[in-house]
Amino acid sequence: MEKFYGIQYLRGFAASLVILYHSMVMIAVAPFFDNPIGEFGVDIFFVISGFVMWVTTEGKNKTITEFWSSRILRVAPLYWLFTFVLVAAALLVPSLFFNSRGIDPVFLLKSLFFIPARNPDIGDITPVYTIGWTLTYEMFFYVIFGLSLALRSLKLRLFFIATIIGALAVVGAAVAPEGPLAKTYTNPIITEFLLGVLLGVTRQRWVSIGWLPTSLLLGASSSALLLAEVGSFHRSLVYGIPAFFLVAGFISLEKYVRSNLSKVALLFGEASYSLYLSHPISQRLWYVIFVAAFGQISSLAMAAWYAVGSVMAGLIGGIICYLLVEKYLLKLAKVILSLPHKEGVAVEVQR
Repeated sequence: MEKFYGIQYLRGFAASLVILYHSMVMIAVAPFFDNPIGEFGVDIFFVISGFVMWVTTEGKNKTITEFWSSRILRVAPLYWLFTFVLVAAALLVPSLFFNSRGIDPVFLLKSLFFIPARNPDIGDITPVYTIGWTLTYEMFFYVIFGLSLALRSLKLRLFFIATIIGALAVVGAAVAPEGPLAKTYTNPIITEFLLGVLLGVTRQRWVSIGWLPTSLLLGASSSALLLAEVGSFHRSLVYGIPAFFLVAGFISLEKYVRSNLSKVALLFGEASYSLYLSHPISQRLWYVIFVAAFGQISSLAMAAWYAVGSVMAGLIGGIICYLLVEKYLLKLAKVILSLPHKEGVAVEVQR
């Protein structure tokens, strides 16, 4: 199996960007930060996801069922855990939340099974554990990608994925449906997964482009992401295209990364899913501690100190979650996936 350590680094970096963004947009500090950065970490994740799915299945006779099983066991358990933690907190300590949190059983079930639904507490299309909105898109992409595995020809597989995603994105851009299912499944953001698939198909071309083009690619894509503003253009263009070139830059950086691997960077990459899922809880705990120690946030200086601590809390909490919870769930997933097969199933469970 091909390993791209640079992509693993980028996973950790993308998760850190999301943590940074949420440290600046929390209700109590949002008025102090006019231009929060890091939202595009999600778009980087989507491109990486498309890339990883293609690379880890190319040339293998993995069945649709095997693929879907591996994806569910990789994504769902930790997400379900945090969903139930949030539900328990909403019932036992409602004062922790800025918005009221009613527990609608039907909405909870839809959230657990990644079915798009309008959140009764917030009004947007997010699950109970709101940060899980990205997983709704991930799972939908896995449905499409899994179906493509029925096609043994890689060209036909690519054509199938591109046709389905492209058609849905065109419908979404042209019609802009409002229902939760239609709005989610036709959102042009799904094209970011396709961009990742295209990188997977063409990866060998990116690896050999050289140091100077790689530097220019990384610099230009990073600048575009930092300076971009999502306005009249959809984020799939404003963030998706630069994210594509940023991931491409890290692919081309691979030979340099391999010459001097960083255990710390690899750890953050391996822990990226835990970093992403756990940081809202870590940051909320930090907010409670901060307010108890210093009072309500009432100035830019206080907001800045809160944000620094919030980022640290998100990073530390994510690493702890990975080491104590996610690693156990990954081992359990491998055991479950190997049970029906005498020889076991080789599965890429690291997202």
